[in-house]
Amino acid sequence: MEPWTMSCVRESAEGTQPPTVGRRRRARGSLSSGEIVAAARDLAAQDGLARLSMPALARRLGCGVMSVYRYFDTKDDLLAALADQVMSDLHRQLPPAGDGPWRDELITYFTAYRDLMESFPAYREVVLYAPTFVIRAALTPAQLRRLDTGIGLLLRAGLPLADAAAVYNVCFNYTRSFVAFEHAARAAATTATAATATTTTATTTTATTTTATTVAGGAIEAGGVGAVAAAPASGRRLPADEYPQLSRLADIDGVLGVDERGFRLGLELLATGIAGRYGVAER
Repeated sequence: MEPWTMSCVRESAEGTQPPTVGRRRRARGSLSSGEIVAAARDLAAQDGLARLSMPALARRLGCGVMSVYRYFDTKDDLLAALADQVMSDLHRQLPPAGDGPWRDELITYFTAYRDLMESFPAYREVVLYAPTFVIRAALTPAQLRRLDTGIGLLLRAGLPLADAAAVYNVCFNYTRSFVAFEHAARAAATTATAATATTTTATTTTATTTTATTVAGGAIEAGGVGAVAAAPASGRRLPADEYPQLSRLADIDGVLGVDERGFRLGLELLATGIAGRYGVAER
């Protein structure tokens, strides 16, 4: 992009900010790259990486967009700095690979990886949603050593180097995908709960108004305006004549659920499949 074009983009971005009412603009020179990255990390954890923008970041910091651009020429530069910090923190908290059986070590490692992404939204947002080129650029020597150790577990199991690298990648992508699905399911459940609460509130208001009308002027048939539908019971069962297998389950929701038990089972099945595919001992 030509310098003049970038200047226009920046000026346009500056113009998208709403005026700060009742808030004093921070003093010139009081900003730092570390503070910008910290604010970007907070925003990513709160609203998601996809909604992180330079104008939103400037509003968070109480400065103009151009002040942010003095430290980071582009959003990609900011994402690179954010990814470098987040990935370094993440890998520092992962447990070191031990001398135990490769299967146990592999499961322990990726379980810890998932737990950290679940516990710290900023980790999840960067690992799942940052551009691949940003993640690759953020790899530090410490992170590369961790990757090297992970591949070493599979070499210790007896896999050839190329296969060990490919299998490690499969386990990594399985972990990322599971966390992404968990996050999406949780977000959908939260949205549904909020929608239900809104509908219930509106229905209650309608029912109250209807009751007042009834008292004032006549009866309303049961089940009419304002009636609230019964919530589906948990542990629902299905008729055996239509669903001979599902009807035997105590709760069919368990078939479609996503939880820690399912994640660990998936890792165990992967480890068993690795052992079978390459003819190596599981321990």
